[in-house]
Amino acid sequence: MSEDLDRIIRNIRYRIRKKDPSGFEDAVRLAEQYPEDADVWDTVSYAYDKRDDHAAAMAAMTRAIELDPKGLSLFYKRGEYALRTGDHESAVADFSRGLVLSDELNKNYLRDELHFRRAEAFIQLGKKAEALADLSQLRDDYVNFGPKIRTKADLLVMCGESLPPPKEQEDEPPVSSPAIADAPDEEEVALAEQLGEAGIAAVDAALLEQLSHRYLKAARIIGDAIDFGSYPADSLHVRLFARRLIALAEAGAIVARGNLLNPRRSVVRLPDSP
Repeated sequence: MSEDLDRIIRNIRYRIRKKDPSGFEDAVRLAEQYPEDADVWDTVSYAYDKRDDHAAAMAAMTRAIELDPKGLSLFYKRGEYALRTGDHESAVADFSRGLVLSDELNKNYLRDELHFRRAEAFIQLGKKAEALADLSQLRDDYVNFGPKIRTKADLLVMCGESLPPPKEQEDEPPVSSPAIADAPDEEEVALAEQLGEAGIAAVDAALLEQLSHRYLKAARIIGDAIDFGSYPADSLHVRLFARRLIALAEAGAIVARGNLLNPRRSVVRLPDSP
């Protein structure tokens, strides 16, 4: 996908998230202009989903998968649609395909989500043994920020099980490395210096613009802020924006739950009014 098309898609998705009707209209037009692009059809699916037109969202996602059969995230998204509409067999099939692709492509960024959501589908099908097998792949403190915030413990209860008692401190496994290093690297420092105080203030303003008084996933806030301010959507800017969320939380400008060094596992909101 070209850089220009990527920027167009990001802008359309941002407008759709903000309930701007022009975002939906432009998504449909983009599919007419780029009928063979999987990312475009993914965006069309997203547009229909935000309008609660699940049949159209599913059809558009199926077209995206036809164009990109190795699209790991596409199977996850279609599985989500199927789970939400009660088609649990199809959800299991798509989440299973996503896990196969995770192995084939050696990509783990959706592995936990795929296991968790497939476990939910198995529970709905009455297949608790299969659900427990999926849940066994997740760490005990796993939290899924899907349509409903649920934990591994929640699903274990639905299976008639519970988490084992916590181990003694000396027996605990080492904590895995966070998604972002504790200290900024040279690239982050250089970018912050390049932006200067005014640029950092603009980043903070872009982040605060996306926040409300309800908890939202930190990764979503970062993505929206990057698109809102037309910043490059690369890993360097994601790290910088995550670092600024941490600074805002430490200053009391926002409220955070979870480790903001891992934006996919944390949520943020504005503080309550005094």
